[in-house]
Amino acid sequence: MIDNLAILKTTCVIYAFVFGAAGALTLAFRKTNWGRNIGMAILSWFVIFCLFIFLGYIGWGAFAILILLLGYGAVREFYVLNKVYTIDTMVFVGLFLVLMAAAIGYNRVDLFYLVPLMSVFVFFTVHMCTRSFEDINRRAALQVTGLVYWGWMPMHFLLIQSRTGGYGAIVVLCTMMAMNDNCAYYVGKLLGKRSPKLWPAISPGKTWVGFAGGFAGTVVSALAFGYALPHLSLLQRLLLGTLMAFVIPTGDLMESAMKRDLGVKDSSKLIPGHGGVLDRFDSWAFTVPLYYYFLVAFSWIH
Repeated sequence: MIDNLAILKTTCVIYAFVFGAAGALTLAFRKTNWGRNIGMAILSWFVIFCLFIFLGYIGWGAFAILILLLGYGAVREFYVLNKVYTIDTMVFVGLFLVLMAAAIGYNRVDLFYLVPLMSVFVFFTVHMCTRSFEDINRRAALQVTGLVYWGWMPMHFLLIQSRTGGYGAIVVLCTMMAMNDNCAYYVGKLLGKRSPKLWPAISPGKTWVGFAGGFAGTVVSALAFGYALPHLSLLQRLLLGTLMAFVIPTGDLMESAMKRDLGVKDSSKLIPGHGGVLDRFDSWAFTVPLYYYFLVAFSWIH
């Protein structure tokens, strides 16, 4: 059996070193735009680390509350941005999120998988009963999309947590996403001034050099955190890290594309200078289910 306390202790030691190194770099470049901007990013990632790593260790209930709050906040931001936010709709969003968490908690995963279908019936029906047919296709479709993408997909965190070895899997996943984001930023800003853009039409600030930095950080994380997934071989962790190195920035680009379509820079002003829930967890919704099903497919979590 995997010792979650040992995983927590080792992870805290590693992260203390990582945050210390990041802080030292920030101080060294504090007079530059890069140094001033990275301070808040480090602080926000430190808060995220504490929330996910410690609440994940405390137990399923505490972790479920965290995911429910983040899911609700993300769906709300998506609805506001797309101008489909209504109080009655958010009531059903809350009910659906609680239903998903309860289904996982009581091992009724079949019910969890039915939620996207149920949301189609509910949101179209609610709109028809309250606003007749006016704009029903666009509004109900966006409401279903918001719940599935920003609610149902991140809820796979709870599926991971509920499995044997789930805490270690969460530690590795959070680390890969954090390192991908920060390494891409550090390397891109320091070395990518002349680099070709990764996808300028969607995210003009991202470069191929930054992508390479994020790729390296993700793979190194998967290899270095083998203690959290002891049933994976070195080759298997390398395969996992390589896959996630492509998946994580794809999720980031997808959220950027959504914002481009809406003509906004940030999803909200929740975090000064760093946007809202969607901005901070842009790649997570896309990455978590793929990570979970990849592990399940190879029977790496039981």
